[in-house]
Amino acid sequence: RASSPGGVIPKPPNRAGLRPVSVPNFDAMETSVASQLRASYSSLAARIDGGSATVELGTAYGELGRLLMAASFLDAAEACYLNAQTLAPADSRWPYYLGHLYKAKGPLAQSIASFERALQLRPNDGATLVWLGDAHLVEGNADPADPLFNQALSLEPSSAAAHFGA
Repeated sequence: RASSPGGVIPKPPNRAGLRPVSVPNFDAMETSVASQLRASYSSLAARIDGGSATVELGTAYGELGRLLMAASFLDAAEACYLNAQTLAPADSRWPYYLGHLYKAKGPLAQSIASFERALQLRPNDGATLVWLGDAHLVEGNADPADPLFNQALSLEPSSAAAHFGA
């Protein structure tokens, strides 16, 4: 099943709330991209078949999502990140990456909500503070952005992105 996917990754048994993930056919892609996606897909499939622990399975979904997002398969990446977030709700990476994904594809309100979730999990993460502030600015709302940039600057005084946002 992992050699030439194209279709839907089967959901793990007994894992409620997971979304189906439609993956592209890797054969039409550049060899290096296809190789990375194929390896990540195989890793996820093995974890599903082997009944991996919840957090480990979440990480496998998230890692596949990162590669799919980099290859501009945003819908498949979104499903992977949502599954990763469901399986590993304490891992700040998955809402952080969802924030970026929704910033790129919309809706912006979901980007803000995802960055806010990532910030709840890692309150002193300068990058998340800056990206959340930027999402508020893109939305046209500077009021909630200002304290975020100020907090980022207090954590990382040399942050060019925080200075620019502020």
